Amino acid sequence: MQATPEQDLLQDLIKTSPTYYCRAEQLLLRQGEPGDRVVIIIEGLVKVERTELNGERSILAFRGPYEFVGRTAVLQSCRHFASVETLQPCKVAVVRPDAYLGSVAERSLTLPVVTHTHGRLIESMIVQGNSPPWIRLAFALVRLASRNWSGAAPDRPAVLHLTRTDLALHLRVSRNTISASLRQLAERGVEASRNTIVITDLSALGEAVKELDR
Repeated sequence: MQATPEQDLLQDLIKTSPTYYCRAEQLLLRQGEPGDRVVIIIEGLVKVERTELNGERSILAFRGPYEFVGRTAVLQSCRHFASVETLQPCKVAVVRPDAYLGSVAERSLTLPVVTHTHGRLIESMIVQGNSPPWIRLAFALVRLASRNWSGAAPDRPAVLHLTRTDLALHLRVSRNTISASLRQLAERGVEASRNTIVITDLSALGEAVKELDR
């Protein structure tokens, strides 16, 4: 299958940018600091977390292999709207703003990048919307697993290193609600331990997401 222009961009930036190995719980980007770099996740999983002035925290998104973080601040020449922290050991590439912006302009990818960012915003709205928590949790887990963050395939379990607390902050519900939702999803191929979610049947879990269209 031929690579898309966006995939070509990502691969070229990885080849030409320095790469680093990071420990779990390492801060990659800090909320409020200037957008002085774009980070590409090559291996591992990170969370995008925002803290409001009143101290309220929420996890806006999770990002995994071959995804960008920090590019909105670079594109808009502003400060980071949220912090990015690793959830497990990660390998990342750090891209200079001029290198990222130059590559996007050279490939005429500004519109696709904006469209992609808009799509991610819609996903966040669904996850934090008013549908039943177990359906929103299924939606979030399907998105995580289907992006192949753990080498997942329809016939291979997807292993996601997530805690109930992280998922509660993502869906903006209580930890107990997450535990109850995970029990509801057990019959749809979801196995949960203290710090890990294993999806053994992605197709069955995907059926739960169809409830959003009803």
